[in-house]
Amino acid sequence: MVMDLLIFWDSGAPGGLGLPVSRCIGNLFALPAQICSNPLILNGYDGSRNQTDARAVLDSLGIFRQRQGVMGPILLVCGTDLFTAGVTSLFGLSRPRSLVAVVSTARLDNRFYELPENEEDLIDRLVKESAHEFGHLFSLEHCDNPECIMYPPLTLDDLDRKKQWFCASCRTRVESAILQTSV
Repeated sequence: MVMDLLIFWDSGAPGGLGLPVSRCIGNLFALPAQICSNPLILNGYDGSRNQTDARAVLDSLGIFRQRQGVMGPILLVCGTDLFTAGVTSLFGLSRPRSLVAVVSTARLDNRFYELPENEEDLIDRLVKESAHEFGHLFSLEHCDNPECIMYPPLTLDDLDRKKQWFCASCRTRVESAILQTSV
């Protein structure tokens, strides 16, 4: 049985990008990727930081996935800036044991850094970060190859240097993980 990659698109995320992002994600994993409106209320907002706690978002996603009986992984794309304990900012976070992940477009957007808006850059970054988090949901660890999807970007420049592909080693591991989950 082929699983779908489920992508919840939050109303706070930039509109019109879901289709190109889902197509690229689907191609990277050779699996169907479905875009749906986010059915959840984003929990975890911290007004003193003007950020949302990614762990609280993952808690809500995990509960939703369990209660709804969703078999495959879920990624939520939101527009709110994220943080987690000990990390002041992040692009995304995953929880492999629950098969849920979240990615924020806030720090992927040029406008966050007071640079000119560029939709192509945003789509490219969103695809790479989303694929990275989905990779974790398929049990992939971080990779040392700075061009691989699974390389851990600490800065936007690190993310921009990555390519929209898995290195040979990560490709083998993700294909094996997908085969194991489809049996």
